[in-house]
Amino acid sequence: MNHFTLTAFLVSKDAIRFTPAGIPVMHCQLEHSGEVSEVGRARKIQMSVEAIAIGPIQKGLEQMDLGAEAVFEGFLSPKTLRNQRLVFHITHIQLKN
Repeated sequence: MNHFTLTAFLVSKDAIRFTPAGIPVMHCQLEHSGEVSEVGRARKIQMSVEAIAIGPIQKGLEQMDLGAEAVFEGFLSPKTLRNQRLVFHITHIQLKN
């Protein structure tokens, strides 16, 4: 199963573009920092994640302010067939208060 959940801050977002089929697409950058347990030890995590919102979910991302924190859900996929760098495809956004 390819399911990814990340609590992160929205730090940048690109202008909306449209696929040839007219589907809205928005690229963004998310930042996460926290702590996880690995092999019984605490490990600090700080990372930046390239993400994309395609279709109706793009509207939610568009309405978010930069710096807003949310729980993002989705899946990971290679950027292109030739570029295997992973991109987080957002399928659900839940803003944090």
